[in-house]
Amino acid sequence: MSGAITVKFYALLRRRLGTASIEVEADGLTVRELLQQAEKQTGQRFLDELLDRESGLLDGTMVLVNGENVRLKQQMETRVSAGDTVDLFSPAGGG
Repeated sequence: MSGAITVKFYALLRRRLGTASIEVEADGLTVRELLQQAEKQTGQRFLDELLDRESGLLDGTMVLVNGENVRLKQQMETRVSAGDTVDLFSPAGGG
């Protein structure tokens, strides 16, 4: 591999996973592929908190690639490369 993509976790997701970020050795993946690799690397399931595996991002989920919201790009098919930073925010709970 030619480098790493930084995946940063925020809020409840960060607390549950017990880490602020990980480095995934990869290049040229879609966001969906990257998140699947990140889930395997952490050894904990978290994708169900972020997305519907059939239709994409759950309401309230925010995924940023280098500060740009993937909802304004190609959503889960947005491409990421070595050196990129992906920020993950799970939907906020409340009541």
